[in-house]
Amino acid sequence: MTQFVTRAFEEHFGRTFGVPEAIAVNSGTSALIAALWSLDLAPGDEVITTPFTFIATANAIVIAGGRPVFADIDPHTLLIDPDCIGQMITTRTRAIVPVHLFGRVCEIDRIREIARPQDVVVIEDAAQALGACWRGRFAGTLADCGCFSFYKTKNLSTFEGGLLAVPQGSRLNADTLRAIVNQGDTGGKNYEHIGFNFRMPEPSALIGLQTLKLHWPAVVAELGRYGPEDGYYPRLVYEQPAYRRLGLTGQCPVAERVARAVGTPRHEEVPV
Repeated sequence: MTQFVTRAFEEHFGRTFGVPEAIAVNSGTSALIAALWSLDLAPGDEVITTPFTFIATANAIVIAGGRPVFADIDPHTLLIDPDCIGQMITTRTRAIVPVHLFGRVCEIDRIREIARPQDVVVIEDAAQALGACWRGRFAGTLADCGCFSFYKTKNLSTFEGGLLAVPQGSRLNADTLRAIVNQGDTGGKNYEHIGFNFRMPEPSALIGLQTLKLHWPAVVAELGRYGPEDGYYPRLVYEQPAYRRLGLTGQCPVAERVARAVGTPRHEEVPV
């Protein structure tokens, strides 16, 4: 079935955020799985990410066939520490998934410098950073692929939904990604890839399309009336029951200390 509204949403998103290829899917998790699946990960292949994130980041790595490797975070930004990434890279590292958190963008330039000599792909988890910028460019458009979520708690919501943003010069193939999210269909009923039903439903795409057309300064001003909300991760991914068997307690001391701290809903630039 042709998805006219979904294509219109993808094209509008691409124009708005400056990416040539935008591929809408049914969740941010699906976006991550599809991006990682396209790498054809083999048993033992490693993907470096942060433990201070929503569990979906690690789940996507496992589902795609990789082994999550957790690098510690910077105590000031709460984002993955590039120095720790450099210490974790091995000959089995296939990808790095930096997670932009709370609207703050990771040090993508440094991460890409670390990844480049090893031919490691960088996939941005931008589920919490739609519209955030790094040196004049949008989060999710800075590396090989950006993965967005449009869940109901996000600043652009289709209630359920997500999107893959494929920038110019990406080492990921947009046509392959588009096939993976549609059961591997490359057109003409040719299924050249093992894929999934990750398509975004048309009603969700319609909501997203209309939301993109809103006057965003007015939307932000309206949201400001409701005040801040708390939101952080009191347990790291590897402390969750599903990952506890890995026995990684103590591997990321900064992240463990941050997870046990008391979070307050205050932006860094707002004075106390």
